[in-house]
Amino acid sequence: MTPFPKRNLGIRIYSMTRPLLEFTVRERLGEYCNIEVRERCLAQEFIPTLDRAGIAAVRFQNSKGTTETLPADLVIDSSGHGRLTLALLQSIGLPVPEETLIGVDFAYSTALFSIPEAVRPDWMGVFTFPEYPRNNGALLLPVEGTHWILSLAGRYEDKPPEAWDAFLTYTRELRTLTVYNAIGKAKRTSEIVRFGLRASRWRHFERLEKFPRRLLPVGDAICRFNPIYGQGMSVAALEAEVLTGLLTGAQSDGLDETLASAFFAEAGKLIDTPWSMAAIPDFIDSRTEGQRPPDFGNTIKFSAALLRLAAQDAAVHKLFIEVQNLLKPRSVYRNPELVERVRAVMAERQVASN
Repeated sequence: MTPFPKRNLGIRIYSMTRPLLEFTVRERLGEYCNIEVRERCLAQEFIPTLDRAGIAAVRFQNSKGTTETLPADLVIDSSGHGRLTLALLQSIGLPVPEETLIGVDFAYSTALFSIPEAVRPDWMGVFTFPEYPRNNGALLLPVEGTHWILSLAGRYEDKPPEAWDAFLTYTRELRTLTVYNAIGKAKRTSEIVRFGLRASRWRHFERLEKFPRRLLPVGDAICRFNPIYGQGMSVAALEAEVLTGLLTGAQSDGLDETLASAFFAEAGKLIDTPWSMAAIPDFIDSRTEGQRPPDFGNTIKFSAALLRLAAQDAAVHKLFIEVQNLLKPRSVYRNPELVERVRAVMAERQVASN
């Protein structure tokens, strides 16, 4: 893969740690007088209505360790695992949704570093892509407090370690030494934290004929992405926008009859682009489990040629970043002029390999 040159694509990207993001969201919530935040609570069960066709309340453990039942007009399950939604479906005799799985056996290790004073202010960060057949990659970005956050990622035997010496060695084995050279002059300021994911999962709620009234799973409860692509929270935010629009135009009885079907239909459209972008590179490894997309071989060749073209052309590079960040749909890659240019790169590659 051709390295990308440093470019200003006119796209502003903000990077921060997860605690800062969650603190900022919590502060914004506190600005609304009609929102009450209950801390240190654990949702335990969704209580169905008497006719078992919807949800009436949430049973939870409060901060004192005792159980409460809270009546609800609408329940949003954003728990990530979605187990309470699945348990409710089974308890009222409805089927759980079909699932599409991509088994990736993926892990990443993350640490914080102080940015050295000698680093130029225009040197922001780096994304090191894996180079087949290895699966090792890295993402280094600035965050608050004049720190870098570095995540090393890989799968199967290329999973990154937690021990510091092995962590540093891992950076030397990346396809470039950019990350290794950067942190070699930086002070590590945190422990190394490791996270693993066995499979990406898309629960197809949109295929269910019936769904409980006044209940909606969102975010990871519907679709859990391979986190290396950084799209889970973006999709959840877009789903929240869709839900806001539906609730703004809904009457009280509309919450019962049409909300779920309308929401799941729109959520499916949002998920399609990031899921497709994750499925293509994930299935490059022959050990990845799941159903490969149709015409997978040609799709991989097209994607590789598109990346090579993006490395050469700033306009294509910008388009690629806009699709990756869900600013534009993946359908823009079907533009006839772009397709012709990508196929020309594919032809050049074929001639070179012969």
